[in-house]
Amino acid sequence: MRNYFLAFVCSLLLTSICNAQSDAATQTSQTAEINSPVADEIDEVLIIGEQPGPRLWKVYKDDHVLWILGSFGPLPKKLTWRSHQAETALTGSQELLLYPFAKPKLGFFTQLTVLPSFIGIKKNPEGARLEDVVPTDTYARWLVLKEKYMGRNSSVEKYRPIFAGNELLEQALNKAELNAGDLALERVQEIAKKNNIKTTVPTVTFEMKQPKQILKNFKQAQIDDVACFTKMLDHLETDLDNTRLRANAWAIGDLEALSKLPITDHGSTCFQAVMNASFMDEESEIKKLPAALETEWLISAEHALTNNASSFAIVETHEILKQDGLLNKLKTKGYRVEGFGFEPITTK
Repeated sequence: MRNYFLAFVCSLLLTSICNAQSDAATQTSQTAEINSPVADEIDEVLIIGEQPGPRLWKVYKDDHVLWILGSFGPLPKKLTWRSHQAETALTGSQELLLYPFAKPKLGFFTQLTVLPSFIGIKKNPEGARLEDVVPTDTYARWLVLKEKYMGRNSSVEKYRPIFAGNELLEQALNKAELNAGDLALERVQEIAKKNNIKTTVPTVTFEMKQPKQILKNFKQAQIDDVACFTKMLDHLETDLDNTRLRANAWAIGDLEALSKLPITDHGSTCFQAVMNASFMDEESEIKKLPAALETEWLISAEHALTNNASSFAIVETHEILKQDGLLNKLKTKGYRVEGFGFEPITTK
């Protein structure tokens, strides 16, 4: 399973060389008990088999339409996502718009010279152990959850809290039979390739003048990631049931239920921990990346709406449901938006 926080740091610092390290038909719902120690403790069972996911959103510019698929994760490992509405809309479109991507301006040989600098990037500075850098009560909670989901793993005790917590989350999701991969993304890319549909990845390039020094500074810097680590523990202690409920709601297209389920948001806390670290003080372009990526996606979406009779995009469902999310920003620009949380879907 992909290490999302390591991938985040890589994408933040050296995306191009770390990328290897984010009308629905009625189906007969199938449910099954998952045979794992974790599942035995949780009342909710996971929906499996072929499921349609949510209906699509639509964004209109005159008679041009941009279909929006809301992706989601984690999802059950035994789930197969197939939406006839999405497949029909995508195969009838001239362009597929994917997630935005950040890319540093680095030459090939520079990338090669930087690779060794990634060794040890997950470890605490100066050989500190996890128990040395987090509060005693928090560490006690960690030990209980670590024993439950990871067993006797000594190497993780040398990790920074942000990476140790992520390792724990990945192991917990794995035991709960949940897959953090993006099933919807994989499927739409497969359909687009098969049908020779133009694929656009909104891309923001940024300067990185001393990549080796940035990585060196990262490995030596103290990062205030205890709050991030604590949020991850909170999530595992209180939110794993809701994770299953959210996965089920997305699978059957019940967006109303999905929108009402609370989320323990450790992602934004962890992001801010890295952004506020001292080694980031001089990296103003990196700090601007989230806003720049959003702007680039909106530009690409408007371009698609202008130039294509039909376009198709994939966006995280939580982003769509946010009050200040991408679809609301398109609506503010004067585009007509239809779908859950907006105007009623028409039969068109």
